[in-house]
Parts: sequence; structure tokens; C-alpha cells
Amino acid sequence: MSAPFTDFCATVLAPTKRIDLAIIGGGCAGLSLARELASRQTSRTVMIIEPRTNYQDDRSWCFWAPRQHAQAHLVSHRWSAWLFGHQGQKTEKRGSSQNPYQYIRSSDFYKDCRDKIALCPSIEFQLDTSVQNVARHENSWSIETNNEHLLATHIIDTRPPEKDQLAQATLYQCFLGAELELSDQFNIDPSTIELMTDMRVVNQDYCFTYLLPMSNRRLLIELTLFSTQPHTEENLQSAFNQLLDDRGYRNANILRTEYGILPMGLPEEKSELPRAGMGGGALRPSSGYGFMRIQRWAKRCADYYCAHDDILAQTSSGFMLKKMDQLFLDVLRSQPQRVPTLFYQLLGQANTERFIRFMNDRAHSLDYFNIVTCLPKGPFIKALLLN
Repeated sequence: MSAPFTDFCATVLAPTKRIDLAIIGGGCAGLSLARELASRQTSRTVMIIEPRTNYQDDRSWCFWAPRQHAQAHLVSHRWSAWLFGHQGQKTEKRGSSQNPYQYIRSSDFYKDCRDKIALCPSIEFQLDTSVQNVARHENSWSIETNNEHLLATHIIDTRPPEKDQLAQATLYQCFLGAELELSDQFNIDPSTIELMTDMRVVNQDYCFTYLLPMSNRRLLIELTLFSTQPHTEENLQSAFNQLLDDRGYRNANILRTEYGILPMGLPEEKSELPRAGMGGGALRPSSGYGFMRIQRWAKRCADYYCAHDDILAQTSSGFMLKKMDQLFLDVLRSQPQRVPTLFYQLLGQANTERFIRFMNDRAHSLDYFNIVTCLPKGPFIKALLLN
């Protein structure tokens, strides 16, 4: 008997396990929802289905926020000032003591979520488990995994977008970086980040440096590109090495590396499955920020599920913000040579607190007006006419 046939028979003949809620994907969105449900000590049976076998310190989540918020205990660093500027020119400085820029290490987030989830006996965590098929029945969802057959009353899909959806993004934010430990000869300022420095255009891609100092000799530095095509890690390696050479960091001790591609301006996908996370529109289209959006959704979804026994999918931006983001992306895509100046004007001329509210999806009409007046009208009028 062949191995595939044996596996098929084992799956078909295996007893069906019934659960109340299946969370497909144990990334940021899936873990956030499960942690919220665990904190409410839900009695409903919940299963997190995640293909990875273990969690690593593989990424960073950053955002502007007040010092006190629901995730504050996970924040390892805060900065009240940030720099921006064109390559080869003097940088400008802005800041906010009211809403500092904050950093959460993924390893701390993963551990916090898993520790809290483990305290709720009705939530089960399945690592090394992949979903092979999902089908809708009248009152439930049939889920085939590599281990068993499940029937779930509710389901939320937090997996990343499929390749065909990713291919429809307006732009891609590609980054390669490393957390470094420098030698004693360095003494960097740990109070100020480089939000967007070395801004330039290379081969029609908008490029900048992103640097977070953890101490006077420890930092996270990333090369970031906004591109019409996704770049592999290998494509970025040479330019990243050049960045390290330019800063004198080439011989620094590399503690870990980060690489990723964030789709900017994903079209809304019509799916029978309720979606959340990146695939559900969590990322801010014009920036890639999504962590706090996911946290707000997870809290709303957990509250709604406990009260109404139903799931809330992730919602994308409101009408005004969505239109502004898409117009901005159209300019970035069609007129890349203007992008460094656009960001320089936005960061330099916008009122700091209005800018932060805009980035945090908390802007009101006067904030939108302030943002619009900081940008040159020509490129945006041209983009509007082209659309």
C-alpha cells in the first residue's frame, strides 16, 4: 500500500474532533486573539493551528503610543525623538514625549502570549500543524490538517496572503537588517532613532535607513526599500553590506537578522473565510505599520465572541484614510523620483502630534487637512487625473 494512500486512509478514518473556534495561524494576529480570549478565561474550546515548530526572535514591532497602554509591559525601548533626512545631507529632528516611539521584541511577545494562553484550559495550541483544506458546511467548518480532521463552529484565518493576492499589491516594502553589538570604539546616542535617513532613489526604488539604538553600543539597523517588485534577501544583501561599511559597522557582532516583505496597498480579497492579520487588511497601506491595528481588532473580536458567539473579521481603513493611502501609494509608484522630497516635507512640516494620530489611525478632519497641506499638490493632482 502506497504512503499517500495510507495517509489518506488514516485521515478519513480518524475520529472527527469538534471545537468551537479554530484560529488558523499562530502569528501576531492569531496569538493576540487567543491571548485576549485566555484573559477572559473563555470556556469555549479554541484551537490555534500553526505550522512552525518553534518561535524565534525573528522580527520587531514598533509604533507610536502613550507610555501606558495594554502592551506597555512588553515594550523594551522607547524613544521620544527621531531623525530623518536625504542621503548626504544634514538630518532633521522631531519628537514627542507624549507619544514616544516604542519597540516590542517578537520573542517577548511570543512568550507573553503563550504563557497567558497556557493558563486557559479550553485553548489548545497545535504546532507543526498545517491546514490542508477548509470547507464550509451548514453550521460548521470542516478542517483537514496534516494530523486530524476537525469540525469548528467558527473559524478565523490569520495566515499571510496567498501569492496571487500578494502579486496585486501596489508596492512592496522590503527590508533587511541586523541587531548589532558594536566595539568599544563606538558610543552612539541611545535616545534618538533614525526613522528615515539616507533617503534616496536607486533604480526607481525609494530607499532609506532605519536605525533603533538599544544602548550606546547596541542597535538594530535596516535597509528599507519601497519597490514595485519584491526583493529577495539575496538581492538586498550587497546594499545592506554597503550600509554597514558606510557606518563602520561591518565587523560588528551580529546578534540576529531580520528580513521581510510587507505588501503595501493589497486589494481587499473576497473570501468565505473570516480573515485577520496581514491577509485581512491589518497593515497600514502607506507605511506597513500594523501591530496596534491587530491589537485593537483582537480585543474587539474577543469581546464580541464572548458576548455573541460570533467572530469579527479584521476591518481595513475607513473611507477617507483608505483614499489618502491609495493616492499616496499611486504617487510613490508612478513618481518615485519625488518620494524622498515627499517624505521629507511630510516629516518636517506636519504637526508632530497630528502626524502621529494620522499614523495611528486616530486622525480627525483637521489632522487630515494638516497632512495634505504639507505635501506638494502637483504629484497628487497628477495621480488623481491618472486614476
